[in-house]
Amino acid sequence: MKASHVRSFKKGNSQAFSIPSPRLRVMMSALDAMPGAMVQVDREGYIHDLNEMARHLVDQLQLGDSLPETLDAGAARYLKHLLGNGEHAGNTRELEALIGRRRYRLAVAGRADPADRLVIKLTDITEFRELSERVALSEQRFRSLFYENPDAVFSLDVEGRFIDANRCTLHMVGIATDELKHSHWVDFADPDDQDRIRSSLEAVLCGDSSSIRCRVIHRDGRTVHAYVTHVPILVDGHVVGVFGIARDRTEHYRLEESRRLLSAAMARVQDVILITETGPREDPGPAIVFVNESVESITGYRPDELVGRSARILHGPDTDLARLDRIWAALEERQPVREELVNYRKDGTPFWNEIEIVHIPARTPGEKEYFASVQRDITEAKQRELELRRSREELRRLYKAQDSMLEKERLRIARDLHDELGQTLTALKLDLGVAIADNVELPTGHIRRLQELVRLVDSTIGQVREIASNLRPAMLDDLGFESAAEWFLDRCAGREGIDIRWHKRLVDGSRTTGETATVLYRILQECMTNISRHANAAAVTIDYEETPHRAKLVVEDDGVGFDPGTRNHEGFGLVGMRERVAMLGGGLSVESSPGTGTRVLVTLPLTGYGND
Repeated sequence: MKASHVRSFKKGNSQAFSIPSPRLRVMMSALDAMPGAMVQVDREGYIHDLNEMARHLVDQLQLGDSLPETLDAGAARYLKHLLGNGEHAGNTRELEALIGRRRYRLAVAGRADPADRLVIKLTDITEFRELSERVALSEQRFRSLFYENPDAVFSLDVEGRFIDANRCTLHMVGIATDELKHSHWVDFADPDDQDRIRSSLEAVLCGDSSSIRCRVIHRDGRTVHAYVTHVPILVDGHVVGVFGIARDRTEHYRLEESRRLLSAAMARVQDVILITETGPREDPGPAIVFVNESVESITGYRPDELVGRSARILHGPDTDLARLDRIWAALEERQPVREELVNYRKDGTPFWNEIEIVHIPARTPGEKEYFASVQRDITEAKQRELELRRSREELRRLYKAQDSMLEKERLRIARDLHDELGQTLTALKLDLGVAIADNVELPTGHIRRLQELVRLVDSTIGQVREIASNLRPAMLDDLGFESAAEWFLDRCAGREGIDIRWHKRLVDGSRTTGETATVLYRILQECMTNISRHANAAAVTIDYEETPHRAKLVVEDDGVGFDPGTRNHEGFGLVGMRERVAMLGGGLSVESSPGTGTRVLVTLPLTGYGND
């Protein structure tokens, strides 16, 4: 299209390209003499002349070409508008346009020559525009880095006064931009840190960068711990100001101090603090990631010998695998767990290890989770526990032997009272009766004294029988516990005036005898004695139940009650009951509180223990 237009232009304007007149030659010579690339066009934009610089600058431009058609579309429209419109007469107008891949500034003269042609000056601004765009982009990046920075960023003059600051700076000191400008940076620091900031700024004014830790005082009075970097602003090699970057490290320093204190505490604590990964469960096991220094005094291993290895290095032949399984079962559910294990020191000696393990969850996605444990050597405590258990077993055997001896002695005394003293008194009573019958002629006063002796002997026989029964009722051995209990409770009801309710549930043909019957009877005796002396009860309910394998006795009163946790209520009676029950492998519980009565529950096995 451009070529055909040029041809028609040449045909239709042959005079325009004929030999120029002297005046036109002068004008063309002047065009060549003008500085810069010059092009002469008519009102339609066709090129009538261009100087050598224009030819050199723009290879595409030729006489007769349409200048607008060499431009990008937007610039072409605007140039045609300027050329065809005389409104700009007297004023030079400028536009930017692309010619090929280069960008030019076109300055269109405001006045046309006598031939109604306009001179356009072309300036190649490609590099200038690229530089301007790079400068603009650099400025945008700088502004983004300055104002959108998550740290406090600010600029100071050489006196240390604020020139500009981003939002984080305002948030750190707690004031508005207008208040901040022209304020001194040092004034916002803790008084003890102001000299440090001044020294840092002085170093920067000498051309060096400087980083310091300081405390910034917020307007509300709280302290912000900051890490501040000062760098010089250089223009032509001269420091004209200071850039500052302050990072709020309050939480970091708090955690740092907490870690320092924790590390110091763990270095001094006697227990072992051990942290491991959470897997694998299979060999080699979770790796140790931290262990404190106390581990050496307990296990013989230095911390550096254990980190990276599994805690299974401490296991040995007597380490209980069932307990390890319980530990893993709890940890897999992320539950805390406490166990006691036999572990082994570096030299191979076993020791008892009490272990408490908790799960440390990940706080954010991507973080690892861990198991943390506190471990302590309880070997001495275990030895004391074993010795105490042995002593308790010895005492229990001694108590059992003593109790058995006491029961045997009671039985012997009861039988002696019943068989010997009882028979003697009975014989005396009979002899007195015969004497009275054979001596009716005696004075009445003598007869009355003999009759009084008979009554006294009869009363003594009853007292002897009661004493013998209290020592050990014969029916306890002959008929079993339930019969002895009914006899005993019947006597208590008549003597104490308490409403006593007795309930029994027995297996057909059952009869509890032997040691089991003795223990149940003595506990029932002790309960009724305590109720009579201390409970001030109006009613007592006794439930007794037998199954093929168990006997259960419940004694419940409506008395004043007591606090079982108070030691002064744990007298010899209750202690004795507990020991009697423990000797037979049973259980005893006491439920009571002030004002609510008391309930005693005893359970005893009926197989394998003294029920013979």
